[in-house]
Amino acid sequence: MLTYPKKFMLCSGTGVADQRLVAFDNALISANIANYNLLKVSSILPIGCVRTDKLDKKLGSALLVAYASISSNELGRTLSSAVAAGIPDNESDVGVIMEFSDYCDAKTAEATVINMVKEAMKNHNIPCKDIISTAEEATVTDSRYVSLISALAMW
Repeated sequence: MLTYPKKFMLCSGTGVADQRLVAFDNALISANIANYNLLKVSSILPIGCVRTDKLDKKLGSALLVAYASISSNELGRTLSSAVAAGIPDNESDVGVIMEFSDYCDAKTAEATVINMVKEAMKNHNIPCKDIISTAEEATVTDSRYVSLISALAMW
């Protein structure tokens, strides 16, 4: 059974493997969210959700996650993923989460999601106290798949 999320954490990871899905699983391991059943959600940070750096939920349980991911095995290709969240001024408002991935550097990906959060918070008429983000970048160096994930997990 799902409960209203009270905590959240930002995380990013990189995985490499011969198969795309295994590379993605390795990225989940790198991001410390692999041992959960991820439920992809849209981009709202619940009211009163508090940031933490450690996931303290029973292994194997359902985990709400807003995330961006990308994979490639094209030699020399640089790829990035990023996620950002707008923290509202008023604790009784929701926040907004934005995700982005593309063939670019992490600085570009992170700037993109931050700008997306600014615009979304404005569109929702929610004054923004802070914007937090994480990003990941990697370049394909051999024939194996590289997979990235940037996520905001809520529980």
